[in-house]
Order: sequence, then C-alpha cells, then structure tokens
Amino acid sequence: MPKASVRMAYAYDRLRAYPPEVAGRIATAIGNALGVRGEEAVLLELGVGTGRIALPLIARGYRYLALDKDPGMLEVFRQKAAGVMRKVRLIEADARAIPLPDESVHGVIVVHLWHLLPDWPKALAEALRVLKPGGVLLEGWDEMEAEEERLIQERWRFLVEAEGVGVVRGLHRRRLGEVEEALKRLGLRPKTKQVVQWREERTLRQALEALEERLYSFTQLVPEEVHERIMPGLWTWAQGEFGDLDRFFTLERSFTLRATRMA
Repeated sequence: MPKASVRMAYAYDRLRAYPPEVAGRIATAIGNALGVRGEEAVLLELGVGTGRIALPLIARGYRYLALDKDPGMLEVFRQKAAGVMRKVRLIEADARAIPLPDESVHGVIVVHLWHLLPDWPKALAEALRVLKPGGVLLEGWDEMEAEEERLIQERWRFLVEAEGVGVVRGLHRRRLGEVEEALKRLGLRPKTKQVVQWREERTLRQALEALEERLYSFTQLVPEEVHERIMPGLWTWAQGEFGDLDRFFTLERSFTLRATRMA
C-alpha cells in the first residue's frame, strides 16, 4: 500500500473530522431519514473514507458496507472500527461498479463524492440499482466559511495559476445540482435539510496543512509537481501575512442531508 495514501488518510482523519456531538446529530438525521422498521437495516457508504460518517452509525447497530477504492482510507477505517467489525464489511471497489446484487441495501450514503467522478451518472445508477424498494439515497455535504481560510486558498490558487495551471472551483455545488435534476427526471423527490451548524477553532497551520495534503478536491486536479513547487512559497507568504501560524481562527461549519426514497 503506498505510504502517501496512508499519510493522506491520516491527515484527512485529523483535519476533516466532526466533533462527537456533531457526528451524533448527523447519525440521528440519517437514521430518521432511513426510517427502517421491523428488520435489520443494511447501509452502504460509497467513498467511506476514514469513517467519519460510518462509525457513529455502526455504534448504533447498523450493518455497514464500507466501500472505497483507496486502500489507505480503508486501512485507517479498519483500525478505527476494530472493536465493531462484526457488523462491518470493507469493500475495496469503485462506486461506478458496486459488487453487490440488485435491491440489496436499505440505504446508500454518499458524502462529498459526486464531484470526484467525471462519469458520476454511472455511480448514481449503481447506487439506485442496489437500493431495495422503499430504500433511501442519503447524500450529505459540508459547508465551511472563514476569512482566513479563504485568503489562504486564494493565495494557493494565485500561485498555481502563476505556473500556468488553471484551478477549477465550485464543481462540488454544480454537481449536487446536476444529481438532483437527474433524480427528478427519474420521478423521484429529493428532500434537503440542514442538519447541524457549529463553530470550530482551527489554526492557520492546519489550514495550510489541509492544502499541502491535498484534502480538498479542487487541489487534486493540479499536477503533483506544480503543487509541490508552490507550497514553500505559500508557507512563506502565510508567515509574512499572518505572523503566528499557530494562531486560532473560527471556522463556521454546517452539514446538509438530502434524502431520496425509492418507489
């Protein structure tokens, strides 16, 4: 397994995690939207990552199919779920070719995945294929806002574009709209609700580390050699701009859930 894959997984786990009370409220919202009664619910998560959505649901007794194509993410997830693996199956596979039978799960969870797939309709079709009648597609996403974070990301973008490489922003939000329209064309009725809002303290150093480890999708389309070349300049700029990089700033965050029930 590539060391870089595992390192990125640990960085993702450290910098993109939810506080326990937030994770609990997200799990409650997913359980309420699922609405399974009288049988043991089986959940499939596409792009499970390190388990920030999965683990609170597993703790509540759900059978969980954890799919990811990144072995590093699955390895970190396996370590974190070691005490509850009895109800968990790890699946190293692509979301566009889910190795499960038709109509085999009660819920499919998709958080921050569609925009990573140029041919996302294949993954959407697969997600709907494996859902039982009356099953629910559960899409989730974060929103984050802080002036300091915005300034750092804009400087990163400036440095990348100075190397002659374009940076695509806003794909995540556009893709959510495209998926919603696709669901409506199928006669389905997606329902969207903001589940929780919270504030989080983060250091400037952590904001820089998130960029350095390429934890945001907009960084992953930039060639590795360009990203590595501009990062020292970004650290130098941040030091001059902000001074103490271990200073905290407040990040406004929220989580939204979109639930679509099959006929």
